[in-house]
Amino acid sequence: MASKFVISAEELEKLLQPVLRQVPFIAMTAINNTLFHARKESLKQAERQGIAGGLAPWSKRALRYDKAKKNYLQGTLYFVGNRTYMNTVLEGGTVRPKPGKKELVAPVKGKVHLNRYGNLRKGKIKSLLNNPKYFRGTPPNNKNNQRAYGIWRERGRGKSKRLERVIYLNLQQRKARKTYRGDEFASRYVARNFKKHLAKATRRAIKTAR
Repeated sequence: MASKFVISAEELEKLLQPVLRQVPFIAMTAINNTLFHARKESLKQAERQGIAGGLAPWSKRALRYDKAKKNYLQGTLYFVGNRTYMNTVLEGGTVRPKPGKKELVAPVKGKVHLNRYGNLRKGKIKSLLNNPKYFRGTPPNNKNNQRAYGIWRERGRGKSKRLERVIYLNLQQRKARKTYRGDEFASRYVARNFKKHLAKATRRAIKTAR
């Protein structure tokens, strides 16, 4: 015995109408959930893939996303504009003094203790200069060379006594390598997981459809 069930296009459309009405909501929910988790993944990968200690809280708060709306199904993940230093972290390039500053302050690699994010701790220069072994300026044998300006310290004793610079105070620019592939992490997450979030949003819409 064979049985046949036929449904017209009109009847099918009527049955699916409650869900079809929610398509913009489904898409909006999927986009926003994907962006939320893409942001989370990008921040997690920062520590794993090159930034010692991960991003500082100030930088983490700068990674935001514009949510999609039912009538505008587009979302954007981005760093806010006042974190311009993130440009060289993300892309590499040349770091220059901030507006209003004439020179860069930068640690000499391996010569001074940095915070967990690889930066000079606030008040570090002042604390060093409170130690008589450190001074600000240029070495006596290189006094007129402003390129040698910085924070110096004495090392060794007697004939082995020498000076070494621990912080640059006079850089006009420095090269920075790309240390955080945040855009790649986010794009990879979206490509791999959007369909999952879309399916989840669709199941929820079907379950709650009236």
